[in-house]
Amino acid sequence: MAAGANGAEVILTGGRIRTLDGADRVVQALAIRDGRIVATGADDEITPLAGAGTRRVTLGGATVIPGLIDPHNHMLSTGELLRSVQLYDCRSIDDILARVRERVEAAPPGTWVVGRGWDESLLRERRYPTRYDLDRVAPEHPVVIHRVWNKLVANSRAIALAGISRETPDPPADVPYSGSFDRDEHGEPVGLFRDRAKALVADAMPAPTDDHLAGAIATACRAYNATGITTIEDPGLTPSQIRAYHLAHQRGNLTVRTEMMMAGWGFVPAAEEPCLEERFRALGVMGGFGDDRLRLAGIKLMPDGGMGDRTARMSQPYLDEPENLGTWVVPPDELAAHIRWVHDLGWAMDIHTCGDEAQAAAVRAFAAAQRAHPNPRLRHRVHHAYFPTEETLELMAAWRIPAMVSTPFIAQLGEGFVAAVGEERAARAMPMRFYLERGVPLAGSSDSTVAPFNPWFGMAAAITRRTVAGRVLGADQALTAPEALHLYTTGAAFALGREADLGALELGKRADLVVLDRDPLDPEMGPNDLAIFRPQRTMVGGEWVFER
Repeated sequence: MAAGANGAEVILTGGRIRTLDGADRVVQALAIRDGRIVATGADDEITPLAGAGTRRVTLGGATVIPGLIDPHNHMLSTGELLRSVQLYDCRSIDDILARVRERVEAAPPGTWVVGRGWDESLLRERRYPTRYDLDRVAPEHPVVIHRVWNKLVANSRAIALAGISRETPDPPADVPYSGSFDRDEHGEPVGLFRDRAKALVADAMPAPTDDHLAGAIATACRAYNATGITTIEDPGLTPSQIRAYHLAHQRGNLTVRTEMMMAGWGFVPAAEEPCLEERFRALGVMGGFGDDRLRLAGIKLMPDGGMGDRTARMSQPYLDEPENLGTWVVPPDELAAHIRWVHDLGWAMDIHTCGDEAQAAAVRAFAAAQRAHPNPRLRHRVHHAYFPTEETLELMAAWRIPAMVSTPFIAQLGEGFVAAVGEERAARAMPMRFYLERGVPLAGSSDSTVAPFNPWFGMAAAITRRTVAGRVLGADQALTAPEALHLYTTGAAFALGREADLGALELGKRADLVVLDRDPLDPEMGPNDLAIFRPQRTMVGGEWVFER
């Protein structure tokens, strides 16, 4: 218990409080003042700290854990998704069409209908939807449905509004990750758009207003708090999206602490990339600018693609494609130069790396930048981090470079990994056990909207490593329940450079916590039970932001 903690504003007593501190202590009670924890201990130690104005909460034996942290989560986009057609659990094209039809029937004529989440590797037909499929249920409404990653399908009405025809060329081939769209034997687009070719359709859609984007953030915050999420990092934001976060914060709707990562090389349209250095330099501030609720934290880069669409940059070819090693969105020499420049400017970096070559290049550049210009304040990290080489593991451990693994991908996208590289290689993806054994800092994340944002689903996936088809990928890399919980608390706080403030319930840290009716670390609790956990209450900074 802290000395001199009298005058607590809130005390919680009668619980099983898992502090997740360095000793993983379990206590009965804690006290809060000015949004921070000022004491933890037994009930009889904490109760005397209450004064006349103290708010007292009797937990009745409930379990309390630190607020959950998702260090790579597109919360704004998820808020928009929650207002659109969700397709993640569709297992046939008919399933997709039924969802789209339902929204079309409720939407005024001519309204754009947007969905997300299909994955051809999970569809009964084992093919992409087409414009003609969508036309059957939406002849008059423009419809765009995004794949889980890096592709979209548009119907005929959307294609017409975008002015796309057989005469429309693909994006220039000399632009990295230029993309293309599929055509039939007559040269007509069939509706599937890849990579940067997606912009041909997306640019024709109505631009969202500031109010729309700020409202999407508020929608997402409510949903996130209901799962116990209290902090996220939103990577790859444009200036208009950053403005929306500021607006949501001003309105009092930002109930999830947010680290904003600006969109950098490989993540913005090719035409904008020459302007990035001037944009970042002109800000005049460094990473961490903001307050305890909203911070401008750093810059996201994306040097390669993804596994399921066979664009992650690999040292070995994809299954049945001996010439395909994936794609460099940002070539390795340019990547190293950008990393050094951003590091010297004072910003942390979150870098998308799916292929082993991309991860190795990013980690080498991080180490070189820190060696040349030491700045331990900057917590550079790689996310996805599927296939570390031996050199990569050594450098990440030596320089404390976190691996932010997208744990729900194993469940949601694992079958796509198998289709792309075969089961043996897919089983080595996201080697969480190896990371821990080698001393690499490890955090879990969802990368929502690519996978479900529910952190309990992500924890269960880390424990089982089971795909939605029932296949176990790399059982030797599975985590225990305590390890999985640390991924989304202490591990995630370290990855964001917020370990002094967040991730555990101990003296001086922010009073972000979750009240549960069951103990997630109860030995009788199975992963399937964990995946459907429903918190009872969530607190951010000493204030309840969700009560079931």
